[in-house]
Amino acid sequence: MKFKKNDIITVITVAGEYVGKYVDESPVTLNMADPKMLVSGEQGVGFGTGICVTGEDNPNSVSFYTGGIVFVTKTNAIVTKAYHEANSGLIL
Repeated sequence: MKFKKNDIITVITVAGEYVGKYVDESPVTLNMADPKMLVSGEQGVGFGTGICVTGEDNPNSVSFYTGGIVFVTKTNAIVTKAYHEANSGLIL
């Protein structure tokens, strides 16, 4: 599947699920801007403030090594809307 820069994509890795803006990829890495980790809690699924529990809050970018990626897909419309709201602070 081919993505365009700034497409909202979902990356499933062996460590978890992430949503963000596609930047580019190489044979070794996939790069994402404004990444968000999906977390599950008592009130359902939401976005974490970072990409891992001990990482910095709201990083600008992340590079995934392709060896740890299970699959990548375009994000569905409901999650894309929630992602934009989480990044902008505005309710769409």
